Amino acid sequence: MKICDRLTLGSSLTEENMVFMKQLGVNSITVGFGEKKQNRPTQNYPGIKLLDSPCFETSDLVALREWVESYGLELSGIGSRLFPRYEKILLGQTGRDEQIDNWNKSLRNMGKAGIPQLMYIYSIDAGAKLPIWRTSSENVGRGGTKIVRFNFEVAKKTPLTRYGEISEATLWDSLTYFLKAVIPVAEEASVKMVLHPDDPQVPSLAGIARIIRSTESFDRVFRIMPNKANGMVFCLGCFAQMMDNEHVYKAIKHFGSEGRIGYVHFRGVTGTLKKFDEVFPDEGKLDMLQAVKVLKEVGFNGVVRIDHAPELTGDTEYGHRSHAFQIGYLKGILQGASAME
Repeated sequence: MKICDRLTLGSSLTEENMVFMKQLGVNSITVGFGEKKQNRPTQNYPGIKLLDSPCFETSDLVALREWVESYGLELSGIGSRLFPRYEKILLGQTGRDEQIDNWNKSLRNMGKAGIPQLMYIYSIDAGAKLPIWRTSSENVGRGGTKIVRFNFEVAKKTPLTRYGEISEATLWDSLTYFLKAVIPVAEEASVKMVLHPDDPQVPSLAGIARIIRSTESFDRVFRIMPNKANGMVFCLGCFAQMMDNEHVYKAIKHFGSEGRIGYVHFRGVTGTLKKFDEVFPDEGKLDMLQAVKVLKEVGFNGVVRIDHAPELTGDTEYGHRSHAFQIGYLKGILQGASAME
């Protein structure tokens, strides 16, 4: 398996962090999208125009991939989280066909550029006070680390947003329309689209339904379009939030044996779906070694990417100390699983 980390175009995707990844023994990176930071040298951002154009152009993608490869790393995929680019798709609004056309152009250009996977999330996080749906970020963890928490009792009090109520039926209808339009293009382009679970996996927040929240929902996604280009992100943190350990391992076997898993996200949690903390992977409730052993059993040989974790005292904005610990721990888990074969 390949050890992976995520860097964000417009902020953490810098020469310094590329060197840092290589020094830690990372094999590949995924590139996410955020707002461009001011006063940063543009030469650190090959493909920066990807943030501005309505679709991913081949030349920008090639520039990004070649720059990553110049550091001895692989660009294993990119994440499409620039919400305005698919807001109309999600809502089933007039104009979604134009957004789908741009999505398909991006897929074709990714194929031409040799970038194999596109991660996406089919949810609307309006009302969230943090970048993802968590209710507090100043909780104290091991040794005084700062940890983020989700508490459904707090979150369910969030008022409606400008979107009002959005039903499960609306989102399933729009997702079906979307998948039928884009998965054949992804397959033709040799790009795997990998869907991340809604996080957290509660039925709704701020009146907006959250539909990708169970193994059954992923099965439904794959029934809509059985093509192998229709894949998933198996987030160990999300699945540990949803179910007990044994059911997580069963889910790995289920989706892994079908070849659906594109990425694995390596994250630890404690608690239950309605109230959980994000912790380091060695202190979460899931046995990470067992999870990796099951992944190996089903023949998964893809990318395992570290995920969000506690904030260490004195760390950088990017979290160099935290990332170093997580990557080192992941390397040890992978080596331990191999030694036990």
